[in-house]
Amino acid sequence: MEIRSVNVMRYVTPLREGGSLPAIVEADDDFLYVLKFRGAGQGRKALIAELIGGEIARTLGLKVPEIVFANLDSAFGRIEGDEEIQDLLRASTGLNLGLHYLSGAITFDPLVVKVAPELASLIVWMDCLLMNVDRTSRNTNMLWWNKELWLID
Repeated sequence: MEIRSVNVMRYVTPLREGGSLPAIVEADDDFLYVLKFRGAGQGRKALIAELIGGEIARTLGLKVPEIVFANLDSAFGRIEGDEEIQDLLRASTGLNLGLHYLSGAITFDPLVVKVAPELASLIVWMDCLLMNVDRTSRNTNMLWWNKELWLID
């Protein structure tokens, strides 16, 4: 599957969860994305790992929001009032990574929604393969959207 490229047009809101300070942005295709910035603390390698891990998950048949390459213009964010976000935007000029924003999705809670043991086992197996230590019982990095489990991060 070919990965699409979009141009970021508008910074909607920061997502204060996670160390990379992702944000919801609008792109020139009129869709919203969760933008992962290459100028964030984890840097480009984290974006590469996210892209590879996401595509492996998709190949395994797991639900992952569409991943896009998101271009951030150097003029973007000049009027942003938060200095930390301004610095992040300046450091992220050029190619970044976006995940299609799943509007209305809620954080997956295993106490509320039960998943098939086979699906749970596949996710654990994949996380072991990728050495993903980010998915924990307190932070599942999974969303419940349209009655389906979606993996993020």
